[in-house]
Amino acid sequence: MGKTVTSIHLDSEIKPQFDAICKQIGVSVNSAINIFARAVVREKGFPFPVTITKSGSEKRSARAQLALLDLQNASAASGREWSEEEINQLISEYRKGKK
Repeated sequence: MGKTVTSIHLDSEIKPQFDAICKQIGVSVNSAINIFARAVVREKGFPFPVTITKSGSEKRSARAQLALLDLQNASAASGREWSEEEINQLISEYRKGKK
């Protein structure tokens, strides 16, 4: 698959925090943006609820982020693409708090 260069603008307060979190997780900023872009394409929208209230959404968002990172790591380790069923199973485990 070919690559293309994209420029993004982040708020100056968010950028260093985003960089630090990506580093702690062990992914590059580029990889994090690619994970997000692939999830948007797969979901045909944001891969997390976009709401005004935060009731429980922060926990769901954190679990979804962890599931995505696990998926990326497992995919890289196995060298294969995961099936939709496998992805849904992983997400289900995170939603139930099993991971």
